[in-house]
Amino acid sequence: MPRRLFIITLILCALISVSAWSVTVDDLMAIQKSYTFTADEYTDNGTGEWTAGTLYAEGRIFTPTGNTVAQSKGKSVIHGQSHLNCLRLKNVQNRLAFRVADTCTITFYTELREERGLIVSKHDRTTTSDPYYAMQPASTPVWSIHLDEAGTYYLSGYGGDYFVAGFSILLPDDGFQPDQPVLRYFDTNGILLGRDTVQKGSRLTYKYTVADLTIPAGQAFRGWRNGDELKVAEGTPVMADMSLFAKATDIEVAAVGKYFCYDLSKDSFYPEDHELLTLIGGTIAVQVAGNAVVRLITDGEPVTHRYEGAATTLTFTPHQGKPIRCVMVYNVASIPTKNAAGYYVISANDGAALQLMLATAQDGDKIFLPNGSYDLGHETLTPVDAAISLIGQSTDGVLIVNHPLYSGMNCAETLVLRADNIYMQDLSIRCDVSYPGSIAHGVGIAVQVQGDRSIFQCVSLQGNQDTYYSNGAATQRGWFGNGRIEGTVDFICGGGDIWFENTLLYLNDRKNDDVIIAPATRPETRYGYVFNHCTIDGVANQAGRWHLGRGWHHSPAGTWLNTTCKIAPSAQGYTHMNAGLRVRFHESGTRLADGTPITGHNLNNLNYAADSDPVYLNDAGIYTYDRVVKRSDNWDAAAIAAQVKADPAGIDADAAYLVEDNSAFVAILKGEQLTAEQKGKTIRQANSRGGFGEAVAY
Repeated sequence: MPRRLFIITLILCALISVSAWSVTVDDLMAIQKSYTFTADEYTDNGTGEWTAGTLYAEGRIFTPTGNTVAQSKGKSVIHGQSHLNCLRLKNVQNRLAFRVADTCTITFYTELREERGLIVSKHDRTTTSDPYYAMQPASTPVWSIHLDEAGTYYLSGYGGDYFVAGFSILLPDDGFQPDQPVLRYFDTNGILLGRDTVQKGSRLTYKYTVADLTIPAGQAFRGWRNGDELKVAEGTPVMADMSLFAKATDIEVAAVGKYFCYDLSKDSFYPEDHELLTLIGGTIAVQVAGNAVVRLITDGEPVTHRYEGAATTLTFTPHQGKPIRCVMVYNVASIPTKNAAGYYVISANDGAALQLMLATAQDGDKIFLPNGSYDLGHETLTPVDAAISLIGQSTDGVLIVNHPLYSGMNCAETLVLRADNIYMQDLSIRCDVSYPGSIAHGVGIAVQVQGDRSIFQCVSLQGNQDTYYSNGAATQRGWFGNGRIEGTVDFICGGGDIWFENTLLYLNDRKNDDVIIAPATRPETRYGYVFNHCTIDGVANQAGRWHLGRGWHHSPAGTWLNTTCKIAPSAQGYTHMNAGLRVRFHESGTRLADGTPITGHNLNNLNYAADSDPVYLNDAGIYTYDRVVKRSDNWDAAAIAAQVKADPAGIDADAAYLVEDNSAFVAILKGEQLTAEQKGKTIRQANSRGGFGEAVAY
């Protein structure tokens, strides 16, 4: 009997809960020939109601209605390829039912996430403790299993949200192939435009033109793509069902502060889609706005070219015969150089210069940002790989912002701090997800911290879900003081021992209840998140609804010491996510703004393990700064972050000073460089990591 591979593409932009289905599993038709599954008409990611949607396979399979647990546009890098509109399985709350007509082999294409995965069950699963048919190894992004009999199977995730790009089924078959393949056309926003049924073997002729598409202002249509982001040209023979996605990207303009990255190694890179780059044989030409740094990535070390002058076109040929794989263009106001005080001072509002410095910085470098907005564009996951100090002029005056096209963990992050001993002070970082006018909605991470011993002094982190994500080793430590973190759900999440001192936690508007922390603390990590003398505030509609936390993974730990709640939390104080976790949630001294103690929080009837810790501490002295932060190596983050007040009568010749004139940036000088010219202005002296203390008259 011949066998045939059936690709079942899941372009599902909502989380489907079994309770939301308007049909039963008995209504599912058995998969016994070639089908393409497509979900239509989704709403934005977040908490809006699911209003309509149809999952197709040569006809309707089911239509979800009512409210779902959550919704997602879903993007993930799966098996080395970015996939849009993946099926997102929300923990074990969501599952997908499918029926096969015969014994078969099924292959799933999924993201690679440690200690997360898929479960296939013979019955409708509700908890991770239920018996399962097969479980995916955590290290396997392409997973095949054999289903030994016909019937209905349920697909769900474990260990957290999980993305599935699709799955293929190898079934015994009679050689059937559809004579009339179906073409499905999707607009630039992912919404189905319509279908076209054609004869097998016919040449592709587009049914829709650019006039039918939604092209955002400032963007241009870049052609029709398949699920792998490859262009599908007219005249292509149509042998099977096909999904075509309209692609639009920003029109490139050479301007100061703009950064462009051209990855020529990708199959999905098309020179004709770029206004500022031209390929002629082995020569690459790029237009720049003026002063620019161009970094060429070959098979060897990056080659850096610096240009200073007026707007022009720069040309490059392969270096030492090595093909150019990637071209990175930084249009800067001026090329940053280290000054006598030891700082790289970025020109105000020059996002490209900031990106250049982050890409090339070495351990110990101090980068200073005058008040302004440093726009990283659509760039995400910008890495910080050196033990730098990133210093702003003021928390409210300096904004580092990116505008992700898609939301999600390991997808939308503004910065990823991969090095140890990174220091930040007096700036704001915003992942522009779910902000007014933003492109994407959902998970918006301002910083993902992978390194150890990070310090945030007077820093504001702005995002939506998962704003601050500590994602390091079990021994990871961090300190966050005198700043602000805002978001909606799980906006402080991850592992490690992280100390939050005098921090404002702000709850943004959300239709559902806000949740502050979602720890994934490993059992060997003793303390987890510890909040000391922090304040919780937020929008009025969250009063009485929001929760301090819920357990995400491992043995979640979060302790609240002397917390002031300007808006009242929920009566229970906590909620849940993954079942069966032994949580370590504690409180001592929680109170309302008027001083009224809050004493009724509990874990009753939540799905946590029976041996979880009691909420209220008998001995708050267990959770001290020395134990959580300093440990045996005496890493004193608070002392490192302590501010130095300048003494105009006793200038330190070797210290660095920030000079301001009515709060406007003037210069950063060594003490020995201060002269009568600075008289009448204010000065701020730097601490050991380069952060500046309060201003005093000079």
